Parts: sequence; C-alpha cells; structure tokens
Amino acid sequence: EGSEKEPKPTEWLVENVLPKECNSCSAGTTGAKKSFWAMQLGMCLANGENFFCGNRIKSKELRILFVDTEIGLNEMHRRFKRIKRKLNWKGDNNFLMISKGGTHIDIWDDVHKVLSYYKPELIIIDSLYNSTTVGDFSKSAQMSKVTNALSGFKERYNVTLLAVAHFNKGQHEQGLMIDRMQGSAVLQNWIEFQMLMISTNVDDFNLWT
Repeated sequence: EGSEKEPKPTEWLVENVLPKECNSCSAGTTGAKKSFWAMQLGMCLANGENFFCGNRIKSKELRILFVDTEIGLNEMHRRFKRIKRKLNWKGDNNFLMISKGGTHIDIWDDVHKVLSYYKPELIIIDSLYNSTTVGDFSKSAQMSKVTNALSGFKERYNVTLLAVAHFNKGQHEQGLMIDRMQGSAVLQNWIEFQMLMISTNVDDFNLWT
C-alpha cells in the first residue's frame, strides 16, 4: 500500500516562495535585505495582499508572528512603518512582532508564552543565530538544540516556519551555494525549503534563488 499511496501535493502560502507547514529558511550575505524581505513577506500575508515580489499569494489573510533577535525594538518598528507606508495596511490584528533584547538568551520560552494566547499560521525568526545561547552552529549537538526547539513549534502548533540565516564571512566567489550558510549539516537536513540571497556590487541589485 505504501508505494501506491500518493504523497500530499505541496501547498503554497506564496507560490514558489513559501510552502505551507514546512521548515523554510532564507539565508544570505550581509546587506542582501533578508530582514526587510522577511518582514515584507509576513506583512503581505497578514494584509491579504494578492502578490509578494511578483509571486502569487495563495492564502487569505494569515496570522503572523515576527520574532526579531537582531535589530531591537526601535529599528524593528522603523522598518515596519517603512513597509506599511507602501501597503494599504489593515493587518494589525494579524501581525504580531516581538523583539529580544541584546543579551544572549534563548527565545523559545518567550515564543511559547506568546503562542499560549496568539495562534499564528506562520512564525518568522530573524535571525536564527541570535535566537539562542548556543554558541557554535557548526557543532551538530548544539545545532540540534535549535532545530529541536523549532520542530517543537511545528509539531505542537501546526505552523509554517521561516528562519532567516547568515552566510559565513567571505567566500563570495562561491555565489549562491547552500554550503556557505552558517550551521552544521543538522541545519541543512532540518530545512525542507531553502532560499538563498546575495548582495552584488551593483546598488539595489541582489540575487535570489
């Protein structure tokens, strides 16, 4: 019976960009606008837009939890306001943002607290590296703590996950290669859908795959 069974087709939240209920990751170089991209994606989904960056949004308005671990509350609000000005914004009830302070603490308990009263369909974590006290993402045992925490959200709350990750410094000649991403094979194996983004030497021209 196993070989006859048809696998469930991929459902998209955003066509060819974000599959539903998958572990997705957007990784790239510094300056590739990964964070703006992730926030704009979440805001477009929350606002019931039809398209995101030319890709069709397949779902109606979704509830989004955006977890910032990098830029802090003030800069997060500034970015939110900048994107909001470009949208006919009506998504306040669907878009919740939380920001972790500069200290190195695990964010997982805070996220679970939020999920006790707010039920998102998509959790965006920007970025993975500051989300935890785990210091060395190249070590499998340490990386597993992070992927296990993320998998826990998915299993318990049936959410889609989008993590923003960094490339290792340098290695620019390698271009759009997944092996440039910080993190052991544990992270690559956890990811079900991978996007890569790099800045170029041309202003406002980034490459994405």
